[in-house]
Amino acid sequence: MTTTLSPDFDPYAHFQQLYQQDADPWKVRQRWYEQRKRAILLACLPQQRYRNAFEPACGNGELTAALAQRAERLLASDLSPEAVALTRRRMQREAPSDAARVTIRQQRLPQEWPAENPFDLIVISEMAYYLDGQDLLRLRQCCVDGLADGGTLLMCHWRPPFADRRLNTDSVHTVFDSTPGLNRLLRHSEDDFLLDVWSASASSVAQREGMA
Repeated sequence: MTTTLSPDFDPYAHFQQLYQQDADPWKVRQRWYEQRKRAILLACLPQQRYRNAFEPACGNGELTAALAQRAERLLASDLSPEAVALTRRRMQREAPSDAARVTIRQQRLPQEWPAENPFDLIVISEMAYYLDGQDLLRLRQCCVDGLADGGTLLMCHWRPPFADRRLNTDSVHTVFDSTPGLNRLLRHSEDDFLLDVWSASASSVAQREGMA
């Protein structure tokens, strides 16, 4: 489940350096893989609109801009101040009509879980495998405690191994899949990434609209 990542690995310095060197270190704007993954993620959300959403690990704001179109209020955060600055510029430059409804701040999670909960949407994308086992369990509890009744929790993570992750993706999702009170509504599984959607409500999209 774990890797041999050095115990003195500093995620703050690591991600700050990445974003200072390259505003798009994973090419999330350019690569078709990333564009397609975002489209799948958005299509998997069981509700068309959300009142209060939270996106930790927002990176340079590509997914943030898309989520802002589906939420009345969105809190986006990142460990890296440089990533936070990139997301602010992204929203102000390319989505000014949505920017007023988006709060962007620097936070270390799970230690600084936001007080604005409950959220009816939490999106954890490409973030949880950087945590150790103890912090992953803390993150899970924060999500459970911070999710509104009937709210949506979505997780999406790259599957192949890479040097600076602490946990593998399938193990991370298994931890959440075994959580009492969370019902898995959907799983999208590919060799490249795994996406799961859970909710405190077991109702399907059709059931929520009275069709089934």
